[in-house]
Amino acid sequence: MPMSLYHGAVRPLRRSTDKHILVVDDQPAMRDMIRMMLRNNGYNHLQFADSGKAALRLIASHPKDLVVTDWNMPNMTGVELLKQIKSDPALFTLPVLMISDESDSEKVLFALEEGTEGFLVKPFSEIDLVKNMEMTLAKSVPKDEIDRLILEMRRLKLSKKYREALELGATILESRKSPKVITLVCECLYLLEEFDRAISMMADTDQKSRSSEQTNLLGKIHLSLGQYSQGIEALKVAVKMNPLNQDRKIDLAGAYFAAGKDEEAERVIQNVVNAKPTDLQLVSIAQLYLDRGAVDRAGEYLKQTVDPIRETVPVFNNYAVALRQADRLDDATEIYQKCLKIDPDSDVLHYNLAVLYAKSDRIQEAREAVANALKINPENNFAQDLLGKLGV
Repeated sequence: MPMSLYHGAVRPLRRSTDKHILVVDDQPAMRDMIRMMLRNNGYNHLQFADSGKAALRLIASHPKDLVVTDWNMPNMTGVELLKQIKSDPALFTLPVLMISDESDSEKVLFALEEGTEGFLVKPFSEIDLVKNMEMTLAKSVPKDEIDRLILEMRRLKLSKKYREALELGATILESRKSPKVITLVCECLYLLEEFDRAISMMADTDQKSRSSEQTNLLGKIHLSLGQYSQGIEALKVAVKMNPLNQDRKIDLAGAYFAAGKDEEAERVIQNVVNAKPTDLQLVSIAQLYLDRGAVDRAGEYLKQTVDPIRETVPVFNNYAVALRQADRLDDATEIYQKCLKIDPDSDVLHYNLAVLYAKSDRIQEAREAVANALKINPENNFAQDLLGKLGV
């Protein structure tokens, strides 16, 4: 983006900060400009990424104090990066400042629902950037003991310690009727398959004040109870409330499929496709078709992915398993090879590839693959057994 688009005088604040900042933007000019702005203001611990996937690698390699990310990026948007951060029990407290080229209320709502602590609109000045970074950092600090407990409840939920999260949630609600806590409680109940309790909890909330996140969860709960009409209606409302959230639409398509309304499901999926889906959205659509046994349709969407992240490997693995069960060994082998490019350190993937090689009488390749699996995890008993069957 040309620098002339950015307004405001350059007024270095002459501070020195030890904060480690990660800036994520696919445009080199934008990265350079933010680098200059931050250097002018004493931010010297800077790293830059040109994609969400690269950002996740950098976050994993060294702790960060703040992520500043652009919204519009190919393959993984800034919001999808935000969701990856906020869904990780080790990272969810990492503050994120989202930068967008427009202040559309729907964008702000979407980013806030996914957990962003700050939102900055282009064009912005140097002072705007620094001020919003400081505000974002400040918002990430719990204001009181209740806020600290809510963070701990979220950590427990993300760590799949649902019962402990529920106990803490009950304690918090005795002191403060927090919509965040009610949502977390209902999510835990849903994940524990205590659907009636979740419905009852949701019924105590004011329908008009429900967020699209709560409404979407309510739809999923109804679907789990086999109440397809109610589930679909709730999901439709959630989509209307947050129309930029393509994941909501994919949930709705899944609900239509579950209710046997295939034409409606296909229309929703086509709507997502028309909006140029990201890798994560393509993978989610593929899983819908895998759930229906439509292996080739799933493959069509997986083949459109450009640079999928490690978290998508389970869906590729499910696809490869379906291909193997259909005796399409060459196709399955190709998918496992792609999986290993995404996650080369998975002993399970190396083992699965070894099994396919063995079934195809590619014994030497099978031995190499199983050896790779055991090098990563010597305790992999399945790989040990297969190595014994293959011989030395």
